[in-house]
This record gives sequence, structure tokens and C-alpha cells, in this order.
Amino acid sequence: RTCDACDKTGMLSDFVALRKRRACLPIVTRARAAGIAIAATTMSAAAQLSSHWQFCTGNPGIDWDTQIRSCTALIQSGTEAKENAAIAFYNRAIAHENKERYDLAIADYSEAIRLNPNDADFYLYRGLDRQRTGDKAGAEADIAEAKRLNPNIGK
Repeated sequence: RTCDACDKTGMLSDFVALRKRRACLPIVTRARAAGIAIAATTMSAAAQLSSHWQFCTGNPGIDWDTQIRSCTALIQSGTEAKENAAIAFYNRAIAHENKERYDLAIADYSEAIRLNPNDADFYLYRGLDRQRTGDKAGAEADIAEAKRLNPNIGK
């Protein structure tokens, strides 16, 4: 079916006419179209996120600069759960650490800790980087906290 109101040029008259006729399309057709649009948007967003996660791993098989960019995109997206954002900060910290940018790594480990203060690895690796930068007291405190959270860490 076609809708007479769809041929009019004024938006208000279109709206009024559509309301009077209830709809140009059957509700089933509109629901299907809405479902397809939502699915396409969701799949597109998921594909973008999965590609960022694919390169934000903290593993040495991926170029560190690529990891920094991917992790940064995840962090800045604002769409990640707190725990996932903490992992993105942690993985980016590992990349900075491997480029010997210890101050940036420490800052990212600190953000990971702020978002998830119960992960012993975050404290351990921040402690190791603090040790590398000469912050002995900070290193000892972080390593002690890591051991408190996980007595088996580092074994």
C-alpha cells in the first residue's frame, strides 16, 4: 500500500495525515525494518570494537605502536565496561613498557588500578616499572599489595 500523505511537501501535514491513517506501512513491516537497522548498527559497532580488541592484546606478536593506538581507541570510546577499560589500560601499559616509556606505563597501570583495584597483576607490573624508574618505596608498596591480593603472584 502507498500513503497519500507521503506525497505532500509539508512535514506537519505529513505527520497529521500519517497519524490519521495510523501508518503507511503495516506494523510488522516497520518492526522488521527497525530490527534490521538495529542489528546492522550493533553488528557494525561490534565489528569495530572487536577489531580494536584484536590489536589491543599486550602480546609481543603485534607492533607496540599499533597496540597503543587500538587500546587508546577502546579507552576513548567510552563504551567499554569498567573492567574492560582497565584491561585496555593494562595492555597499553605493557606496550609503553616495551617501548621503555615507563612513566606512561605507570600512568596506565594507575588508571587500570583505579578502575579495578582488585587485580594483583596491575600492582605487580606498576611496581616493577616504579623499580625501573628508581621509585623504590612505590615499588615495594605495589609489590606488597600485589602479594596481598594474590599470595601466589610471581611464583
